[in-house]
Amino acid sequence: MADPMREEAFTLRDGRTVLLRPGRMDDAESTMRNANRIGREQVYLMLEEVPNLKEEQRWLSGFDGERNVLFVAVADGEVVGAADCHAGPFPKDRHVGGIGIAIQDGWREAGLGRRMMERVLEWMRSRSFAKAELAVFATNHRACRLYESLGFVQEGVRRWHVRIRGEFVDEVLMGLWLGPEPASAAR
Repeated sequence: MADPMREEAFTLRDGRTVLLRPGRMDDAESTMRNANRIGREQVYLMLEEVPNLKEEQRWLSGFDGERNVLFVAVADGEVVGAADCHAGPFPKDRHVGGIGIAIQDGWREAGLGRRMMERVLEWMRSRSFAKAELAVFATNHRACRLYESLGFVQEGVRRWHVRIRGEFVDEVLMGLWLGPEPASAAR
């Protein structure tokens, strides 16, 4: 099995080439630009702006590659997408990893999101996580379809949880069991 922490160049459906690799501290300026570009769109992320480089560096310092990971997609030296996973912080939920993904406009609809999600899930399985979870705005139909195609199922809805451009929007909670379901999970 290949190391999920590998660097890998691949070609998107539209012919562009992207390098997928673990994020590094020296990516801070580029990851901040990526987050801020997507945040300004207001419809994909809770975050609307990383206020300064110090905050971005603080965030990046939390990724150790063992319990928390960040993968970045780089094109022409610039981060155009990021996907991360954070392990549950308590003994009762350490088997669960929360996933986030952010891909810039102009890089969506070309297979990048799927490749990034597959890499995060590969990393989670190699680290013996039992479950992946994520939250997505109900209005983000493209992301919902991607997650469902990867096997995620809806586990709950936080009604009117976010306010996007003045409208209240549901947040959909989704999960994916990464191995055989335990007997205690049978319903």
